Amino acid sequence: MKISIVTPSFNQGQFLESTILSVLDQEYPDLEYIIIDGGSTDSSLDVIRKYTDRLSYWVSEPDEGQSHAINKGWSMATGDIVAWINADDVYCPGAFSCVANAFENNPDAVMVIGSGASYDITLSRQLLHKPPELDPRRMIETCGGGPIQPAVFMKKKVFEEAGPLRQDLHYILDWEYWIRAGLYYPPDRIAMIDTTLAINREWPRTKTNTGAAGICKEHRQVFDSLFTRYRPDAGIQSLKQAAYRSSYRKEADLARMDGNRIQALRCIMKAMMIGPLCHNPARELAILSYIVMGRTLSGRMRKALAPLRASLSRHVGY
Repeated sequence: MKISIVTPSFNQGQFLESTILSVLDQEYPDLEYIIIDGGSTDSSLDVIRKYTDRLSYWVSEPDEGQSHAINKGWSMATGDIVAWINADDVYCPGAFSCVANAFENNPDAVMVIGSGASYDITLSRQLLHKPPELDPRRMIETCGGGPIQPAVFMKKKVFEEAGPLRQDLHYILDWEYWIRAGLYYPPDRIAMIDTTLAINREWPRTKTNTGAAGICKEHRQVFDSLFTRYRPDAGIQSLKQAAYRSSYRKEADLARMDGNRIQALRCIMKAMMIGPLCHNPARELAILSYIVMGRTLSGRMRKALAPLRASLSRHVGY
């Protein structure tokens, strides 16, 4: 099966070569590799030109952001399987062969999701290992979850049937897309494999680490469009309330960690006012107590109570 990989890139020259090599060194026999650079002004073009003879296509020109770059690459892709990897992440050796085998062993599958890992900036220390998962309802109600992005591969038909990435999203484009695909296709058409396929590089300047408030606003932007499609029955209403509460609760916790108590209090009050008589407010009250205690004391308290919180979390709804 032909695999098409797209790398969107903009001023990631310090990491880009390791990403490129993680793709090319797979030595997969039928590979199409496309790099869509947004007009980088750092060393990125020098890196890309080193591998021009091994790339199927590359371009460096201004674009409308990461989603636009990936959609542009996927539109020209000719592979049976498509995926994208950002310019600061890497694939694990043998990932492509493993994915191709998984599709061949599951002929009805439209997506293959493997395990992923997060490492520090030098790729020398593992911070997190995440098994394969895709539970759209849980992702909606918690404003989180889902697979590590580069560990997801899909048939090109997903792009054609479920549509392209949303170009109005800057932070959670992958999260929204996995939810959309998970709602579009039944679970038996999504294959999960335990193999670790990719490594996500965790460093301070990632969009996830610099766009806390924007992330939560985009969650609500997705919910605004998502819940207009469904009749407001009891189940949908409950899920909707949980989703918006989680969004404001998450924003409150992020504001708290940034030292912005006023914004944290505003957000936690918004969370508590959504269906106030329809849910257990324990999660909101916990964050409210952390806000009152302050960042240092609450950090110690959270660490000390981590095992208890993990146990209670299984019994308190969203």
